[in-house]
Amino acid sequence: MRGGFTGPEWEALVHSLAGLPEGMPLTSFRALPCWALPEPRPAEEVYGRFRSMVAELGAGPRERGPAPSRDVVEDTPPRSPPGQSARRRTPQRAALKRSLSRNSAEVARRAMRARYTTVGSRATYDSNTAGYVSWCRGMGVEPYPTTVERLEEFGGHLLLMRDDGAAYRAPQNIIASVLAENRAAECVLDDPLNSVGRMMAVLGKESPEPQQAEPLGVKEFRTIFDAVRTAGDYGAALQILGEFFTLLRTSSMQAIRAEDVTLERGRLRVEWRMAKGKRECMRFLTFEAVNLVPPLTLSDPPEGAPSSVRFCPVEVFTLLKHLAGSSQLLCPNAGYRSFREALCGTRTRRGLFADINEVSAGRRPGSRLPYTTHSARVGGCCTLLKAGMGVMQVCELGDWASEDMVRLYGEKLTRDPYCVEAVRFYNPVSLAHCYAATS
Repeated sequence: MRGGFTGPEWEALVHSLAGLPEGMPLTSFRALPCWALPEPRPAEEVYGRFRSMVAELGAGPRERGPAPSRDVVEDTPPRSPPGQSARRRTPQRAALKRSLSRNSAEVARRAMRARYTTVGSRATYDSNTAGYVSWCRGMGVEPYPTTVERLEEFGGHLLLMRDDGAAYRAPQNIIASVLAENRAAECVLDDPLNSVGRMMAVLGKESPEPQQAEPLGVKEFRTIFDAVRTAGDYGAALQILGEFFTLLRTSSMQAIRAEDVTLERGRLRVEWRMAKGKRECMRFLTFEAVNLVPPLTLSDPPEGAPSSVRFCPVEVFTLLKHLAGSSQLLCPNAGYRSFREALCGTRTRRGLFADINEVSAGRRPGSRLPYTTHSARVGGCCTLLKAGMGVMQVCELGDWASEDMVRLYGEKLTRDPYCVEAVRFYNPVSLAHCYAATS
């Protein structure tokens, strides 16, 4: 037989379909049971396969079986995509069926509500609501469900704290965290007059203006590297300079592995992984060697450190990888309990930021220091803007969700154009079109 259609399965198809009445409607055809074949299939599938076999063999329908009417062919429902059967039990369906049988509706709702708050927001809520929870338990009441009167009383205490000179920078965020925890506890706040909204507006007006970290520039990095005395200082200074070049937060920079930094044909590729909700996303940047400013000098370099470091991302990450040695991470703390300790110092030791972070006499005690671990990210953003790179490109490099934060950091550059120097440290050759003409 032509086409290779032979064997008992073919003979069973021909024999079974030959006895069907001519022009039988599809409704009756669907009611037929499946044929007793080695691999049983629905009647529609067997019939469709038979028609395709006959068409491929070039035989007329009268030669092998009854010719169906045009209505039968046109009304045939669409078949499943290749490789998928209508009755196939996929692993996803099986997993869903097990979840429906094992978990109750309450467990499913709690699992979904737990994902409404990310890990970072959870830590913020716990920190912001600690004082409120302690205050409620001191009065012998449960924190949740809360009431409008209780929130107004606690908000009043947040305002009166200013008389002691130790107020929170953003007390309205504490009330917002309490409301978020109240919703998480499945409690509804009865507030028809929007008293809580007005209270948060008052707290926002009375709170001081948020202080942004000052940007680090070439001048500040010269001071930082001049303060290097130990191997730990040297590694910390290189790390903060690496954050400047990559626009990374400290946590992301410390998560880079040494094997994720590669150098090939004079181009450096730095990869890192970022947590986006429950997913882990991979990001990377590619740098080229630059030599636009004089090198950073170490007045008293520790053993094994060079006397100067070029202001170049390729050299900085090469030195970091050499310094990491056999460590899996690119930036180990090198003996310090935390990276912040190396920069800001302790009671017995001055940090690398000490000379650029001297608190003026007019600064109130407890206020935020001008230079923090976030200053490198702000400085890299302002430096690229000063060099003429567009806001959209800077937003992409820093992985900001919108351009609002880039414009907020750019306000410092608008008010003080000399806060940073213009250095095109990110791919000045291949991305020359991203930089606007600057004088």
